[in-house]
Amino acid sequence: MTASTAPDSESATVPDISLAQLLQQCGAGGESNPVQLPQGWTQGRTAFGGLSTTLAYHAASHIEPDLPPLRSCQVSFTGPLSGELTAKTEMLRRGRNTAFVQADLYGEKGLGLHCNFIFAAPRTTSITAFEMEKPEFPPIPSATELHSGPAQFFTSKMEFVGKRIDTSIKTHRLTRWMRLKDRKGLDPVAEILCMGDSLPPSIMGMLDKNAMVSSMNWQVNIVAEKIATQDGWWLIDSRTHHADHGASSQYMSIWNSEQELMATGMQSVAYYA
Repeated sequence: MTASTAPDSESATVPDISLAQLLQQCGAGGESNPVQLPQGWTQGRTAFGGLSTTLAYHAASHIEPDLPPLRSCQVSFTGPLSGELTAKTEMLRRGRNTAFVQADLYGEKGLGLHCNFIFAAPRTTSITAFEMEKPEFPPIPSATELHSGPAQFFTSKMEFVGKRIDTSIKTHRLTRWMRLKDRKGLDPVAEILCMGDSLPPSIMGMLDKNAMVSSMNWQVNIVAEKIATQDGWWLIDSRTHHADHGASSQYMSIWNSEQELMATGMQSVAYYA
């Protein structure tokens, strides 16, 4: 049981649609499987980036019935996504162990997301490496600490402690436990792709005032063989390592409740400050 607030008249007008329901609408994509974007899954004038990436992945993963696990993806946020969303997929190449699948997501203003997904079967190897610096792990949140964002924003579908970002503390690094409220029936990979983009761009922690920021692209590498965590909690870590000329570059990682690395990432973010 988690802490909650009583719904107000404004939140009552926003339909409570889960990620699993939206993925069911999407299916394998195509004109016969449009997704109606609910207001509660948006950020500003577009779909939440984690949602749009997950829709594209879901469609791509259904292009053929026997794909190996997802290993990597490249995501370009090409424009705003709103209204009716349609995923279109194409098999670029299928080998014995690897499949390259392109997935594009279209909204009422045209192309909004362009993705390349790499599905690859695991292989036995003699060389391994692990050089990731672990972030500081705060305690797993308790039920009494939890809250969510406003009903009109995608954070209403999530739970976390405090603010996702405190602009009064100037920092280039953001680290938070985040989880989806409704996780029933989700592919774990779809879940972490959604949650991996749940923090604001870390450049926002360095700004002196509110300014527009926009993620341009996102690279995600799945490094764990088994994606799992306790009670839906994922530690999302993001740090800006370079910013100039209105473009920042940030490293990202996703860890589970056992402090095991699940995925790494990198984003290019445009900022106007």
